[in-house]
Amino acid sequence: MAQDKPLVLICSTPVSGHIIPMLAIAKQLVARGYNVTFVSGSGYRQQAEAAGASFVPVQGYGDFYDLTSWDLDTNWPPGKKHMEGPACFNHDLEYIFCKSLPSQYAAIQRALALLDESHPHRPVILLTESLNFGAIPFTLGAPGLRPKGFMAIGLNPILLTSIDHPPFGTGMLPDSTPEGRLRNKAANLAQLETFALAQASYISALQSVGARDPDMFLLDTLYALPDRFIQMCAPSVEYPRSDAPKTLRFAGGYPTAPPTKVFEKPTWWGDVTNPSTKTIFVCQGTVAMDLSQLVLPTISVLKNRTDVLVVVALGRPGHTLPRDVVVPANCRVLDYLPYDEILPESDVFVTTGGYGSFQRALNNGTPLVMAGTTEEKPESAARAEWAGVAVNLRTSYPSEEELGRAIDEILENGRFKSRFMEIQAEIRGYDPVGVIVENIEELAAK
Repeated sequence: MAQDKPLVLICSTPVSGHIIPMLAIAKQLVARGYNVTFVSGSGYRQQAEAAGASFVPVQGYGDFYDLTSWDLDTNWPPGKKHMEGPACFNHDLEYIFCKSLPSQYAAIQRALALLDESHPHRPVILLTESLNFGAIPFTLGAPGLRPKGFMAIGLNPILLTSIDHPPFGTGMLPDSTPEGRLRNKAANLAQLETFALAQASYISALQSVGARDPDMFLLDTLYALPDRFIQMCAPSVEYPRSDAPKTLRFAGGYPTAPPTKVFEKPTWWGDVTNPSTKTIFVCQGTVAMDLSQLVLPTISVLKNRTDVLVVVALGRPGHTLPRDVVVPANCRVLDYLPYDEILPESDVFVTTGGYGSFQRALNNGTPLVMAGTTEEKPESAARAEWAGVAVNLRTSYPSEEELGRAIDEILENGRFKSRFMEIQAEIRGYDPVGVIVENIEELAAK
């Protein structure tokens, strides 16, 4: 019965790639009989309540809705080109995640007080997503109410420092040979200087709520300080680490959730399922809205081919192609298209390489062409390349020729599909939310 189960409190950064999987987890936990309270930016109240959770809004700095670090940095000059690679990730850490910590911690405190008042003596297990620092102060002596257990959910490639691979953000492949470990050690030390601004912002945020300096690299605290860290992927698509913490668990993949509304297939959907052509699906996600990155060059390079159908999703409801773009006969365009509808029918997925897109492709067995250098994208692409399921172009703006060659490499080489079959067999052995439930119950019983 629900009253016999521990209470679940979830805190998520209000950015779609972070919060959508956490909402899916919340919905499934509710379906399994848990009382769930959700903390995030006020713009996500409706979605959280639709998942069956109670909602407590973040107030102040952390109350935003799908903004980028450039939106949040009031000193960023209008029109200035955004950074890429580690510099971009450093900026994101400071303006999206570190500066949100105090307001998120305050909201968690309000939620804990409400739960203590309405359900005294019931244990509370707190779940955050893998780049949310809002609960870290509990582990560093900050004053206030405390949950019985604290669990982080890994929705990004693992960010941990390790002797076995280079630092997160470089997009470099792992190397645990003696020579590779020397290289990794030097790069990990250099990482501390690269992320010095984010580290300083993190320490300042912690101290502002009464927590002590962790004396640890900020990304490592996300794994070392929670009671559990549940990485939402199969082990075979994440780099092995001889020095991983004992708190690390794998859940097999992102949780699946039934769609909130029925997808009405367009009249041309028969073209997608036509066995005589190969379907190339192109989507840049919800953040990268410059269509000259992938959408337009993919349309152009394939426009004269009769053996392929190009299906484009523009990433956001209501978006359209520029008026001067001529859609060729072998191309179909929608503003929004659920991944789990199109990916099973696709032969290649051309993407900027967000981790959520990568996990959806794994679930559906669709090889990828990945081209991204911002956020976590270089690391997602590197892991997909390392796992043998993608061509990694290592740029946000590949040429038409590079895209064409990468697409043909996948279409002509059966090793990509073969590798997917191996990974999917591994994924089928997991119940992602079941792993989370198991760890919730373990922490509540301690």
